[in-house]
Amino acid sequence: MDRPLPARMPAGGLPPELLGASRPEPVVTEYGPGESSPSTVSRLLLVLAVLAGLGLAGYLAYPAFRDRNTAMPAEAVAQKDQAVAMLRRDDSASREQAIQTLQSLSAAHPKYAEAQAELAVALTLQLGDLLAEFTRLRSQSDQLQRQVDQLTTARRPSDWKDRADVGRELMRDIKREQQPMRVAIEALRKRLDALMLAVRAAPEVEPAATVAARLKAQALFASVIGNAEALALAERLRQVESAAAWSRLAHAEFALSSGSPAATLQTVSQELEALRSEDPALMRAYVLGARLALRQNDPATARTLLDELLALNNKHEFAKRMLAQLPTAEPSP
Repeated sequence: MDRPLPARMPAGGLPPELLGASRPEPVVTEYGPGESSPSTVSRLLLVLAVLAGLGLAGYLAYPAFRDRNTAMPAEAVAQKDQAVAMLRRDDSASREQAIQTLQSLSAAHPKYAEAQAELAVALTLQLGDLLAEFTRLRSQSDQLQRQVDQLTTARRPSDWKDRADVGRELMRDIKREQQPMRVAIEALRKRLDALMLAVRAAPEVEPAATVAARLKAQALFASVIGNAEALALAERLRQVESAAAWSRLAHAEFALSSGSPAATLQTVSQELEALRSEDPALMRAYVLGARLALRQNDPATARTLLDELLALNNKHEFAKRMLAQLPTAEPSP
């Protein structure tokens, strides 16, 4: 008699050791030390590729980011360059034309930082001339006051009263001449104070030329008004400008506005002499050189510099006025 076959045991009832043995074993590949599995290498390469792509995209996008506020039409850049060239002539007519051009550019392109900075430079040069003329008139008035005081105290010569009256009348004339200048200076200072807020508000990243233009405007303005930060700004400008020109002009403006000692005036005069040799067409270097010479009681040098300036630009009215105010040269024995 055949024995009946035992009932099939369900898989769940197999012993644990047989249950594990009944499943196919996965194929495992051993890797030695320092080796990576193909999946790990693939993931690493993918990450590197993504990072490289992001880096390349950032590199390619950087110029657009950098120039996002400064990219201007070629015509606008050409007009700005022409205005800057006109400022080098330094006469009032050329400066006024440059101001009109730069104002129009700033209005048409509010984000054109270089145009704004150069406009500030032009207005600062205008302010510098006004302040220089106002200071000259004040010195003349002070000298007249001393003469009147001496006449009044000494009560001689016999016509001392008439002379004192003439002195007082001349002082009144000077005061009348100063009044519109005072109004113009106050209006120009107010305008420049507002403009300089925009000039100082620089973004984190911008072209080197724009950085130099901003520093040029700040250094020159601080120097003309005798601000204590002027020398530090001039030094920063010297480090970024293509040639050490406007930084030296700023240094000279500060020496004149701040009442620098004789040794400093001499040093600055030598700097301007070198600048005139390097860049003879920069007219401001002659004007400031003449003013420094007068400050050092050297009218002969001032006359020479003003003559040289007028030979280069005979439309320079400020130089003509300075020359007319110089004492008459004594004839050689």
